Amino acid sequence: MGIDEVIAQMSSGDSSTFTNSDELIRRMMLDDLDDESAKYITPVNYGKLRGITPQLIYYYIRRQYIKVRTCDCGRKVIEREEADDYLRSVGKLVSNSEGPSESPTPDGDGGSSES
Repeated sequence: MGIDEVIAQMSSGDSSTFTNSDELIRRMMLDDLDDESAKYITPVNYGKLRGITPQLIYYYIRRQYIKVRTCDCGRKVIEREEADDYLRSVGKLVSNSEGPSESPTPDGDGGSSES
């Protein structure tokens, strides 16, 4: 059920599907989790998911750094893992292996503990 259908159902006064707003929020969160686990995703949704402007994603697509495929439904999609790998290699995404201990300290010594 899409968000447009939910809004239409709520405005029509039929609240039999959703007993309260908590149920609606729970379902919306489950839909978001589906986007995160999907192998293929639209460039706009990928940008929103990763906090990157969709224009930058489309730039990488035009420059052929990220490959576009056509979904069975006819939409243009990208492979999430492939895009993640490329964006990590250019420094636009933080690598999964990087942690807070690798970040430089405020005094600029790179986190070394030597005195």
